[in-house]
Amino acid sequence: MKPPDLTEHWLFDRITGVPLRTKIVGMVLGAVLLIGLVMTVTVRTRLATDLTRGLEERGVAIARYVAARSADMVLTDDTFGLYQLVRDTLENNLDVRYVFILDAQGQPLVYSFPQTVPPALLRLNPVPAGESHRLQPFDSDEGRMLDIAVSILDGRAGVVRLGFSLQRLQAEVWRATWELLGITALALVIASAIALFLTRVLTQPVLDLVSVTRRLEEGDLTARARPFMRDEVGELAQAFNAMADSLQASHQKLVQRVRELVILNAIANAISSTLDLREMLQAALARVLSELDLQAGWVFLEDVNSPNGLQLAAQSGLSQAFARQEATRELGDCVCAHVLHAGRPMVVDDICNQCRRLDRQLVLGEGLTCHASVPLVSRNRVIGVLNVASRDARPFSEEDLALLDSIGRQIGVAAENARLWEEVKEKEALRGQLLEKIITAQEEERQRLARELHDEAGQALTSLRFGLRNLERAASPAEMQERLQALRDLVGEIQETLHDLALELHPPALDELGLDVALRNFAAQYARHTGIQVEFQTIGMGAEDSLHRPIIPPQTAVTAYRLVQEALTNAARHAQANRVSILLECQENQMIVIVDDDGKGFNAQAALDQRRGADGHLGIRSM
Repeated sequence: MKPPDLTEHWLFDRITGVPLRTKIVGMVLGAVLLIGLVMTVTVRTRLATDLTRGLEERGVAIARYVAARSADMVLTDDTFGLYQLVRDTLENNLDVRYVFILDAQGQPLVYSFPQTVPPALLRLNPVPAGESHRLQPFDSDEGRMLDIAVSILDGRAGVVRLGFSLQRLQAEVWRATWELLGITALALVIASAIALFLTRVLTQPVLDLVSVTRRLEEGDLTARARPFMRDEVGELAQAFNAMADSLQASHQKLVQRVRELVILNAIANAISSTLDLREMLQAALARVLSELDLQAGWVFLEDVNSPNGLQLAAQSGLSQAFARQEATRELGDCVCAHVLHAGRPMVVDDICNQCRRLDRQLVLGEGLTCHASVPLVSRNRVIGVLNVASRDARPFSEEDLALLDSIGRQIGVAAENARLWEEVKEKEALRGQLLEKIITAQEEERQRLARELHDEAGQALTSLRFGLRNLERAASPAEMQERLQALRDLVGEIQETLHDLALELHPPALDELGLDVALRNFAAQYARHTGIQVEFQTIGMGAEDSLHRPIIPPQTAVTAYRLVQEALTNAARHAQANRVSILLECQENQMIVIVDDDGKGFNAQAALDQRRGADGHLGIRSM
């Protein structure tokens, strides 16, 4: 073993004895490799951090949206709505692998698993008291997952749990890593070829290159090497600049993706802030214009009652005159019509000359130069059009259109859900009104029966009692026979009255002879009592003694009988009719009942839209 001083001297001689070209090649390759690896690790770390943060924010936003949408469904035990919400969440968010909702006791209400929620997953991520949500990463058979738990109504109604897959995030990070490693390897190959020809005069460009790489390492992706000459050092600088350009392009692509996720997250928050369709569309439109730095926008939704099939549901940044023209003018060959029918985004670079349906002076007054139209899609169906416009001569890039298309699908699903929610509320209110009407009608029917029994049958029985008492006092057989005949007539009247009341409650002919016979008997009785001429006709019912008469379910027969009964009552009470015709047609799988009268009529749509007033106008609704 050599003494320490001799060993150091020998090592120094070995290093200094290496040829300069070898030292330059070694230094250049070492520097490029080190910088490439450092940049790869740095960019990979930053990329993973940014994507993870964006994914967590997006996952929390989706979970909060599901929690907000499911609150009323949990409180009303709307299991179907909860399953629909779970299915929509899975269909519209590819990274979501599972969704389940727990009640306040921690028991599953609905879930997306084929059988049941795994017990280990139930215990994985409890939300502590006082917190609105909790994130818990874990490993699963599909890879790394992120479990997100969000409380419903501060935990009083339950918890929404969804699993976010981190596979795409990890794949994106690894793809960028391999690209950077490939670029670094390419730079190493180029640097090796160039470094063989370097001389001492090229050390300064190499030092300059090292300085630029340090700037890149610090995060300055705009730093570029300055080529001093057109030799190998210059080529090395160009190769390094190509690597920096590729790195900057990858970084810009990642930044664009993160920006898209942030915008979609912001729009999701705006959408989830309200369940009112108009307010939701207005909030989403305002957020879109703000995030994309646009000045005006408007939203069309499908409307079968509108002349052009669309209605202006929301607008921002437009004058009243422009909005009025958009709402009333026919679409014709407009871009909006093409987008609505084709379901693809379109761009208008010159509104003034390309949108011929709009008034030119009005467009010039608005100052709008270009606009983009994207479809609002829900469940693979176009339900409207989102228009955004700019007063600057800015082109809409492919990235902008792709982002707007994603926004359109997001808003389309939210708009459809809001519309369905409004329909549910309206039907629930109508159900309450109809229930109240049924209770009121039952009570009125009881009161009417009580009055008729008291006024007619009661008085007749009283007369019968006095008649029997007078019969005892008859002076002669002839007088007794006369009084007996009067009592027989009185008993007949009582029997007829009770028979009429029984028919009104439930006609025996409906069960014994069928719907057509029961309706025919009721029509004849109605004509006798009201003096209104009634014409009754049947199609497809067969003869009364036929073996091929259609089999009508009892509930359907009762419903049809009550509909005709209510219609004839309305004709006598409100229509002031002189003649009524009834058509009963029985087809293979449906029944058609038509009641027509020559009365004064009314506005059917106005009657259907009218809310229940003091007089309880719900007859047409109940029918």
